[in-house]
Amino acid sequence: MPARPYREPSPVEPDPVPQQSEAARLGSLRSVHAPPPLRRALLGPILIAALIVAIGAAGGASRTILVALAAVTLAILSWEPLRNRGWSAALHAQGLVLLRRGTRRVVTFDDVNEVWYEIRPIHNQAGAYLGALRLVDYSGEEHRLPLAVNDGGTLAISVLRGCSGPLLVEARRALGEGEVLTFGKIQLDSAGVTVGGARMMWGEIRLAVVSHARVRLYRRFPIMAWRTIRLDRIPNPGVFVGLVEQCAAKTRVDDPLLVPFTSGDEKLRAQAAQGDNEWALREMLVGGLFCVAGIAFTLATYSAVSNSYILAWGAILFGAFRFYKGLASLLRGPRL
Repeated sequence: MPARPYREPSPVEPDPVPQQSEAARLGSLRSVHAPPPLRRALLGPILIAALIVAIGAAGGASRTILVALAAVTLAILSWEPLRNRGWSAALHAQGLVLLRRGTRRVVTFDDVNEVWYEIRPIHNQAGAYLGALRLVDYSGEEHRLPLAVNDGGTLAISVLRGCSGPLLVEARRALGEGEVLTFGKIQLDSAGVTVGGARMMWGEIRLAVVSHARVRLYRRFPIMAWRTIRLDRIPNPGVFVGLVEQCAAKTRVDDPLLVPFTSGDEKLRAQAAQGDNEWALREMLVGGLFCVAGIAFTLATYSAVSNSYILAWGAILFGAFRFYKGLASLLRGPRL
């Protein structure tokens, strides 16, 4: 038996992987996105707060209550614009450069492991607005990407394609190999889906409807959903919807922009964007009419003799809110 050497031979060191430059990792610059000027973003909240004060003062409300109510309203409506102040994003072919008050972060699409949606629920005719994307890389670091910026729709679609598109391809391959995929508390495989501990086979699901940032799974008749899944509560919701489209017998997507990289239908997205603008203009028109009608009714009931009137504050505030909601939807970003 040969003698054992007193030491093992040194392992062969692998050739070092050349480090790519930042420019090579990110690719060419596509566009730069920033929020609207703060004075423009705060114009709507200031007008709404001022209108509350004016209507309350005309109705003889307490000054303390009016100031408190206006301050709360202003704070709620101004939170998002103030939160995004000093923020911008440079979109590259293969990643993003995020700038916020002197802090610079580089995020490449290949490094993103999870995509989370932040949904802003609006009027039932407008679906749900995607307020922000949260990108979690493989190291666990989270990067928030607000979408209330110029051309936020292009930014959202590009990031979803760059991040969720490759993940969807990988998920479809894994599904074909018989693996079980997990999306938060939901498990999905080629045979069926498990939601909240209850399992349903794909053959039993008659219809899957994607609408208002939710996926509704119908077992028999499209009246009462077997399960409703909120897409802002699971990671990689675009990947999940893409797999549901693949596995379910029939899928209806009422919000075409929700999974833009799965259908690839630019015409659908253009129609959806046009529908959003039409809804916003309609909201502004209806809101303006309600507000003007309330003011006109108040003036019509004014009596110079008794110095009394009926303040139609409900119609005025309701109209002002709908007008602001329509105006904000034109500036906010993509509907998803």
